[in-house]
Formats: sequence, structure tokens, C-alpha cells
Amino acid sequence: MHGARPDGDTAVVELDPAVAEWAERTAPGARVTGWTVRPLAGGSVARWVERLTLHLSGGHGPVELVRKEAAALEIAGLSAAQAARGHATAIPELVAYGSDWLVIPFAAGAPLDWGDPVPASLFDTLAVLHARYQGGAGLPAAIPRVTPAWWRALCLDWVEPRLPVHAARHPAAVIARARALVGRAAGLPAASAVLATLPATLLHGDVHPGNVLVDPVLPDPGTGRVTLIDWGNSRVGPAALDLANLVAADSAEVARYAEAWQKVTGQPLPGDAVELGYRWAALQIPVQYLPWTAGHRPTADVEAALDRIEEALGQLPA
Repeated sequence: MHGARPDGDTAVVELDPAVAEWAERTAPGARVTGWTVRPLAGGSVARWVERLTLHLSGGHGPVELVRKEAAALEIAGLSAAQAARGHATAIPELVAYGSDWLVIPFAAGAPLDWGDPVPASLFDTLAVLHARYQGGAGLPAAIPRVTPAWWRALCLDWVEPRLPVHAARHPAAVIARARALVGRAAGLPAASAVLATLPATLLHGDVHPGNVLVDPVLPDPGTGRVTLIDWGNSRVGPAALDLANLVAADSAEVARYAEAWQKVTGQPLPGDAVELGYRWAALQIPVQYLPWTAGHRPTADVEAALDRIEEALGQLPA
């Protein structure tokens, strides 16, 4: 049996058996009788994302899923995160995967806008995930670790070579300053001490509003069902990297995260996890996004990112 695309082409659309098995477990007594596939607007990384609609027998309504291109890193990160899903509701269920694709349930809702209130359940999810993998043990080697060597390679082998590509969009002095700051960051003497001090854990690695889907089922700001999508930047590193792109260190949301952490672990959140973790995040986040900023944003935004990098370099221990 084949499914169908909306254009009627049925010859190329097959359903992975694991997807059918999942659907039939989800709707006991039902059987998959057919399915349709249509393109779905995705993020900026995956080359293709599809909405997969399963049609079920027994009076059950259709089941909506997302099938997307996924690299080994995304599959490894989301696979590992499944161990926390019982109490971490924002982690999507990994229904099925292959060598270069994965399937998750379709999440209703829309991405957050910058400045929107972030539902508290996201911080509960991050606390549970980070507590589950505190210390970074038991994670696959496919997920990179934020170490001094990794940091140096990120700066010099990934960020710096991409900056001249965008030289035509910005004044030469801005690109020169960017390259110089990235070089300084790569050789930061404090990197080894800071990263050795901060406990490592499994990170989503790219928590920003565009990757937080909210289905506003409740009318109050900051509530609703949340799904954290696009796990292709999974890392093992300081927990603050999953917080600092959304909220300030002294925010109510970080306090909520700390409460959830203590509830899960029975221990208070280590002091350095927030204070020193945010100081490290203030450097890593604008550096790792710098090629994107240079390629997509006006010069004023690039200069603002460089100001943040320079300030962060001055705030870390000598």
C-alpha cells in the first residue's frame, strides 16, 4: 500500500513500518488505511520538511506528523532527550528515524516572537533534561562537547572563515573587527578554567524563539503547550547556554528553572551554573551566531553583536 501526495503521485510515497506501529499503539484498535504527504515550511537548516497525515480505521480521526531531513547529530540529540520526556513535556516524541530523516508528531501553534512571554513549562522541561544528564555521562559520542578544543575549533574553523563571505554587506572595518574578536575569543585563557568549572549536560543548543512552538490553549500570557523543535545543534555543555538566549539570569523564569531543578534532583542548583554560566553564554552565543548575523542582519546589528562579544571577553576571569 502506498500513500498519496496531494498531486496524486502515489508511486514514491511509502510509510516506514515504525510510523504505522506507533500510530496503531497511539490509537488502540485502529489500523493505518492510507496517508498523504505535503510540503511544510521548515527552518533554515533542513532541506525538506513534510507534513504526514495518517488516516486510521475504526472511526479514529487523522493523525498529523512531521517528517524532516535530519543529520546524525539531530537524531542523536533528540534520541537521548527521550529519556527525559516523561516529565519534560516540551521535548517532542521521536516516532521513527533513519540514517538522514526523523518523524515527530505535528505540533500545533506558532513560534514565539522576541519579547513574548515564554511559557513556564519550557523551563521545567529544560531543568528536567539538564538534571537527567548532569555531568554529561551516558551520551553518544556523536554529540559534541563544549570543551576548550571544541571552542577553539568553533571560532577558528567555523566562525572566522565564514565572515569574509559577507564582506560585501558590511564596511571592511566591521569585518576586520569581527575577525579580530573571534581570534581573541578562540585564544581566551579563561576558557579552560571556566568550562572545567561549569557542570556539563545535554543541551538543545539552539534555544531561541523560532525554535519554541507555542499552542496558546490558555488565555494568560506565558501559558500554553510548548514544543522545542530542531535539535540539530545538540551539545554537551553548560546549562546556561539553553537559557541565556531567552531570559536574563535574574529573571523569574530562571528562578522557576532553579526550583524545577531542585525538585528533580533534591539539591539546589549549583551557584556557578547561573552566574558563571551566563557569563560564558554571553560570549559563546553571539560568537556562534555571528556568521548568521553577518549574513542576514544590517551592519548595526553586527556591530551590536561585536560589542556584546567584547564586553563578554572583559567579564570572564583573566
